[in-house]
Amino acid sequence: MLRQRVITAALALIVVLAVILWGPLPWKGLITLGSLLCMWEFAILAGVRWASPAALWHAAVMLVVLWRPAGWGLSALPWAAGAAFVWPVVLRNHVTLPQSSTLLAGALYIGAGGRALVDLRSLPHGLGWLLLLLVCIWLTDTAAFFGGAFFRGPKLWPSISPNKTLSGAVTGLAGGVIGACAVGAALLPGVSLGQCALIGAAASVAGQLGDLAESAYKRSAGVKDSGVLLPGHGGALDRVDSLLLAAPVAWAVISCVLDKGP
Repeated sequence: MLRQRVITAALALIVVLAVILWGPLPWKGLITLGSLLCMWEFAILAGVRWASPAALWHAAVMLVVLWRPAGWGLSALPWAAGAAFVWPVVLRNHVTLPQSSTLLAGALYIGAGGRALVDLRSLPHGLGWLLLLLVCIWLTDTAAFFGGAFFRGPKLWPSISPNKTLSGAVTGLAGGVIGACAVGAALLPGVSLGQCALIGAAASVAGQLGDLAESAYKRSAGVKDSGVLLPGHGGALDRVDSLLLAAPVAWAVISCVLDKGP
């Protein structure tokens, strides 16, 4: 299983880095494909068939959030939420209100997270900002795993994720900050280590919350993984749950940093 996980992770890393280096448009295409896969898995967690009208409609809502024109800002979100909100009225007995609410949460969560990942690549020095976030989240996950295994101690939230510990959360935060500072020093001239540390801390905390949120959805659905797309890793949503929440938070903090200057 460990060998399978390592091989899958290495192949995924090569693909992701190649597309990031290729340019903003191919990156947007990859994010769109990945977001649709995540929405498919989210529909399954909600107990809704992917080919059902409700699932397809909420996938369209997700794409509106992801592909909204740059000038719209957040103004697309109320329209998308409103369109999804009236869906149970249209379908009536074809989808339950809890299912529709879950699908709406997934559409907004995945769409907003995907859009933030696209926007980060389009910034000046976007390659550096995007790699800062990715390295931050990867090191957060790695440091949390090994830190929790080594230090053990009290559980973080046992009713949602019984294996996570407070020590793992703290070491994960430290790993994320260190990773953000290292990438910032190498690829982002003019950005101070203090600013990189702030971005890394915010993204690391948000990423860990995103991981917990997806664990809560999976526990509610009674499944261990969101899918089987990635051998040894589960589904696409299992791999990007941290990024989807961390990306909008990182985008907001980075925007403040860029507005204030170094």
